[in-house]
Amino acid sequence: MAGECKPILLLDIWRTCNKIRAGIFRSGLDLWSHYLPLDPDGFSLISESKFVSVLGGPLKDTIGLSDQEILELADYFKAPDGRILYRQFCQVIHDNVPDMTKYSALVSGLEWEDPYHVNSLSVPEERRIMLLLTKMATLVKARDLVLLPHFQDYEIIAKNNGTITISHFARVLHFLKIFVAPEEFRLLVRKFLKDGYTVNYMAFVSALEYVYQYMERCGITDLAGEVLPNFRGRAMNALLPKLPRPEVGTVPTDAVFGVQKIFHPVMNKPRDPERLQRVIQRIQKYAYTEGVRIGQFLRDFDLTNCGRLAEASFRRCLDMVGVGEAGTRRYNLTTEEVDDLVDAYRDPLDPSRCLYKMFEDDIEAVFTKKGLERLPDYVVDCPPTEVVDLPRRGNMFGSLPEDRVVACEDVLRMVKDKIARSGMNLLPDFNDYDKARNGHVTRNQFRQVLKLNCILLTDEQIYALEQRYLDELGFNYFQFMKEADPYPEPQPLYEEMLKGQIKLNSREFKMPVQPCERDIVAILAKIKKQLICYRIRLSQFLAQYDPHRQLVISRDNFVRGVDEKLQLTPTEKETIMEVFASPTRPHCVEYQRFCNTVDEAFFQQNLERAPLLQLLQHVACHDGDHNFLNFEERQQVTLALESLAARPTEALIDIFQAIDKHNCGSINRSEFLRALTILCLHTAVTSTQLDALEKCFAVPRGMRSELDYRGFINALAIVRQNWKAKRI
Repeated sequence: MAGECKPILLLDIWRTCNKIRAGIFRSGLDLWSHYLPLDPDGFSLISESKFVSVLGGPLKDTIGLSDQEILELADYFKAPDGRILYRQFCQVIHDNVPDMTKYSALVSGLEWEDPYHVNSLSVPEERRIMLLLTKMATLVKARDLVLLPHFQDYEIIAKNNGTITISHFARVLHFLKIFVAPEEFRLLVRKFLKDGYTVNYMAFVSALEYVYQYMERCGITDLAGEVLPNFRGRAMNALLPKLPRPEVGTVPTDAVFGVQKIFHPVMNKPRDPERLQRVIQRIQKYAYTEGVRIGQFLRDFDLTNCGRLAEASFRRCLDMVGVGEAGTRRYNLTTEEVDDLVDAYRDPLDPSRCLYKMFEDDIEAVFTKKGLERLPDYVVDCPPTEVVDLPRRGNMFGSLPEDRVVACEDVLRMVKDKIARSGMNLLPDFNDYDKARNGHVTRNQFRQVLKLNCILLTDEQIYALEQRYLDELGFNYFQFMKEADPYPEPQPLYEEMLKGQIKLNSREFKMPVQPCERDIVAILAKIKKQLICYRIRLSQFLAQYDPHRQLVISRDNFVRGVDEKLQLTPTEKETIMEVFASPTRPHCVEYQRFCNTVDEAFFQQNLERAPLLQLLQHVACHDGDHNFLNFEERQQVTLALESLAARPTEALIDIFQAIDKHNCGSINRSEFLRALTILCLHTAVTSTQLDALEKCFAVPRGMRSELDYRGFINALAIVRQNWKAKRI
């Protein structure tokens, strides 16, 4: 029967079942005796009210379930018809109770009744628990904290007996400001865990009391409640006088212990003061890279503009610039270097002052050379090569012996070959460690990056690389990647961009000539369309260039007189001038003949000779390459128009006009489809037919294409008229 039960997957239901099993184990209850009388027919189903009445009635105080837990149990064992599968519930509870007689050596079941039960851990973990409890007991007694009321408040909320949840336990410790590391907190929970999800706070408080009582009984604490530094004199010590160690701080640890594997700031060799010339070069490089003008800081202290400053003011200005004793971390100077700098620029006539003008000229030499107006042919080296190639402070690669330099070059060549063969990229790993983004990582981080990318080097080889790229900030991985994995520098795109701008702004720049620009019929149709749209009379613009009424004008005047609203390209204008050129004067254009030709859009010439001629209004044509249809597309348009014409579309024009806010006669595809959807006409056409309609009635509108709904309505009307003519 137990195999027919579904596996319990919900953690909350499993905890509730364990709680019921614990209550059955304590009191010897039998759930079958409570539920079988409620099911006289033996259907294994009872109503929800009967199921809840047993757990919430006579068994509530015995088992101790809350109302929420009872409702969750009822929902879990509920059948589709709303009744409860009580037989399955009883099988889960009774068939999973452990047999204590079979496993008597492992568990006895008394831990469910012992309020001070704790779990067993390994010997190292027990030792850590005792140390942790000792620290906590000392802190609790020193601050006179009472723990039980805080735990009991959460016990009343959760309706437990001597236990609280793990989150409540952590909340109480945080409220009492007993801060425990995450690893130590997990160890505490494992020690005092009960039922898999609660903490036995009674055992925790009892353990703290026992620890402190033991400390008081053995005399480990003083009157203030703190542990004695020398408990009962058992802590033996031997205070020996310190011996003089002249090698400390002078001899590097590498020379004594060999290659370093442990790195600590104490083991770093103090930085030796640099020569005055090297200090000035470093200040020049700082001023050039950071864009600092030294004179702007110094002149504010020279009120008389005499070029001299007091020594204290000069030192203060160096600090303000960022290169003094209190300067930035990258360019600060030692006390000896600042003293040498002050002594070098001290006024020989007044030793209490410094010649800051001379110092400013020396630093500003990195930007330009003073007195260039007298040396017009002098080539300025800005910045000087010795300043650009100045190594970082702390890098001793330049002073290494020849054999060490050769060894470093061999290791670098080996790493470069490894990177080239494997195609690996070390830069992302270095960036993960470089939080400050200054191009440097620690020595340990450099070794970790090498191991992460399977670049296995010996300690001597790694030390050789460190000697080459190590400085006062750490390992310079920027320089290392530049030499180990060189990346081709991209060429500047400014020249290509400049050529493009010159070509774009050139007057001789011409667009490619289209075939329609040489077709005079298409050009005249285009001009007639613009004349109808804008109501332009070309004769008014062109006649002003013909004062003698010769009916011809020059080509330049023709180009000047044509209105820009006609939107003619230079090629189209050239075509018009070639067609309407004067036979006798090729450099002139017969503008009157041209005007009469395009004015046919409004009226017809010489109608007095044809009184019976019936005129038709010129209709502007919007057709072009954008709406050219092939045979299949024309078939789709025909089918779509016939399908739509068969339905009532009288109100379609009103909907189109309501959508067309600008009254321009065209709308986009989404608005056209929305108008069809309002009258339920979207079901009459397919997506292919809709695409063909959009292409057939497309008109260019700015940079996009829209649909001419007026032409669409006229096409529907023509289709209906054809149907009526066929019927007649």
